[in-house]
Amino acid sequence: MEVMRTIMDFEFDTAKVQSMHFHQNPEILYVLDGKAEVQIETEKYELEKGDFLFVNVNKRHSLFETEKELLFARFRINFSMLSDYLGTNQILFWCNTTADKNEAYDHLGRILDRILNRFYDKEKEGALYLNSIYYEALYVLTSYFMVKSDDIRLKDKGGPDNSRVFEIQNYVQANYQKQISLNDLAKKLYLSNAYLSKYIKKRFGLSFVEYVNNIRLFHAVDELLYGEKKITRIALDNGFSTTASFNKTFKDVYHMTPSAYRTSVRQETQGDEKEEQSRAEIEQRVKDYLAGNNFVPDETATKNLGVVTVDAEKTVPLKKSWCEIINVGKIEALLDCDIQRQVLMMKEEIGFKYVRIWNIFVQEMYEERDGDWHYNFSRIDRGLDFLVENGLKPYIELSFKPIHVSYSINSTLAEKDNHIIFHERDSYEKVMNDLASHLVNRYGMDEIETWYFELWKDDRLNMLDENGWYFDCFEIGYLALKRVSEKIKAGGAGFALGYDRYQYHDLIRNWKKRRIKPDFISVYSYSYLLIQQNGMYFGKRSLDSNFVKNQLDIFKEVLREEDFLPEELHITEWNFTISNRNCINDSCAQGAYVMKSCINSVGNVDKMGFWHGCDLNSEYYDTEAVLYGDNGLLTRDGIKKPSFYAFHFLHFLQDQMLGKTENALISTNGRGIYTIVCHNCKQFNYRYTMKEEKDIRVDDLYELYEDLDTIHLKFRIQNVKNGEYIMRVFYVNPENGSVQDIWREMDYMKNLSKGEVDYIRRGAMPKVGMRKIKVEDGELWVETQMKAHEIKVMEIYYQY
Repeated sequence: MEVMRTIMDFEFDTAKVQSMHFHQNPEILYVLDGKAEVQIETEKYELEKGDFLFVNVNKRHSLFETEKELLFARFRINFSMLSDYLGTNQILFWCNTTADKNEAYDHLGRILDRILNRFYDKEKEGALYLNSIYYEALYVLTSYFMVKSDDIRLKDKGGPDNSRVFEIQNYVQANYQKQISLNDLAKKLYLSNAYLSKYIKKRFGLSFVEYVNNIRLFHAVDELLYGEKKITRIALDNGFSTTASFNKTFKDVYHMTPSAYRTSVRQETQGDEKEEQSRAEIEQRVKDYLAGNNFVPDETATKNLGVVTVDAEKTVPLKKSWCEIINVGKIEALLDCDIQRQVLMMKEEIGFKYVRIWNIFVQEMYEERDGDWHYNFSRIDRGLDFLVENGLKPYIELSFKPIHVSYSINSTLAEKDNHIIFHERDSYEKVMNDLASHLVNRYGMDEIETWYFELWKDDRLNMLDENGWYFDCFEIGYLALKRVSEKIKAGGAGFALGYDRYQYHDLIRNWKKRRIKPDFISVYSYSYLLIQQNGMYFGKRSLDSNFVKNQLDIFKEVLREEDFLPEELHITEWNFTISNRNCINDSCAQGAYVMKSCINSVGNVDKMGFWHGCDLNSEYYDTEAVLYGDNGLLTRDGIKKPSFYAFHFLHFLQDQMLGKTENALISTNGRGIYTIVCHNCKQFNYRYTMKEEKDIRVDDLYELYEDLDTIHLKFRIQNVKNGEYIMRVFYVNPENGSVQDIWREMDYMKNLSKGEVDYIRRGAMPKVGMRKIKVEDGELWVETQMKAHEIKVMEIYYQY
């Protein structure tokens, strides 16, 4: 196996079996025809045609054909060159189409196809162009699939010193071909030689020299078995100073010389080699593949997105799951007059039906005396009275959620655990039965039968144990509510999409073993992924703008596999971030993200609950400014953000859907009214993950996206009534209606006067336009330009 001369290279292969091995360079395995099982360390993955996965450095892997006529491509990456470019040896990728969904996979797949189409252009001028595509592929890999050194280490999963082990492994992998010493590594890690020597011995069970030689031997064995190099060349290329030192080290481990080992293994596998296709046959398979493969053009896609054609006589009911639930906070929040005003505003202008509240049980309202338990429900009553009196429905989370003001998923500005006040079954059973009776007596059976009750899988309830306290708590609450009425709906458990991915099957299987099943299943969706590599867990921010849809699809597939399909599926919390101090929350980009996610949700989920309604929930010592990056739809002063207007525009949609695309949804009432909502949501680039969320500045936002291009949308609605129509257009973009951009013009001043706040409030309103449209041939044409991060609604009315 020759040393790579470029940063990347590739070849086609038809091997039916590749035994467990690993390389000095990472690689991508891409199945082009047939099927294969790939095992990486202890994990196995079934790859079908079109699937690909990334095999990291130092990861033992094997492959065998599971469907005849396997053809796959292997893309090798020069680790040394890549680490030089990135300035780090701590390089780890998570890229696996069989275990994840992300729109970036489609992007990378198209690039890999372009590389394959250049198979016969590897020399001279063609090699220069091919090299440019290699760098494009690596840019996508590092932007969307790299687990960076500052991504979260889950210490309870893999131990507190995962980072150091990871750094040692990568350093040796990057430098084993050179003459390296313990002293070199100790200097890099700012440790003494003696301490590092003991540390390596303890963690790896080998001395430093033994560990390095072990790595060298693994790679040398690869070349012995799969290459034609002479023994001397293999020794020098893999870091051994002389052939003699290579022979001695090899013999200590394999009890024979490298030459004898090569001969013996090849004799053993000679029969298998006879079964392999000849080079000529592989060449023919490649020619057949390329001849039948549609050529992927190299030009970037035009920003003119083409015409969207729909038929006014072909509709389907539109279920607006996005406006079902809004998260407000702990029940005491509903006693605040400012929050009450904001909740009513959201009901009126957005159409939310359910208000999700939690932490209804607090210690000061609970009395335990002589084995008897009593709860005072008066505070709960005042909050629920407000909702019921104003035609809103409670969505009650029954567990004890912690109170956080979060910088990011792994750091907080303020944190307060909420202690569970029920410590035995009898006390919880008594209070839940009292609550159920109290609610039906106060609000009536018909009313509470429309409510929802949820129990989140707080880690303290240990849902990973089939006999965990979670299941007891759920069943106690479920039975207490069903005792009052079978129509009351109780569910859970707030599975974190993407983050609980390695536990989905275990959690669902545990629930299946219980006698009581939920009426609905709830999930949370924030754009963070948990990645497992060789026993180590990493959390990273996802750049997938379709995160909600893609991760929901993965979770729903698990439910189907486990035959645990609920009557309803709810996303009770969703946002791209959990941070209360991320200025993107206040931006037009957030409005476009909200609209995109809501359009994607159509037909995929029954109810969604945006996180959250009001910035008032995270007021703290640092919130004296008009905006402070909280993820509410309304500012502390009740000013509407672009995210509010995204929901407001969606509320204009009619009840019948004509069609939807990546950027738009078209609806009608069937009686001459047509409504189109559209957005120009942009994709984050790698720079977003390079910054701590709290450190992002408003003036930096435009650097965080792949492009800021305007798009041109065209719509054609067929079979409409001829005549004159009026079109009203409402839109928000950075130049019109954005509270954040208005505040920028005021130099981000803090401690504004009431008049200045009112000025911002008046400015933070959508731009409005109107025009006439004449229809003569039964076709209604609408065109519009959308700036980056813009959201828009177009209402079209027939004029009688």
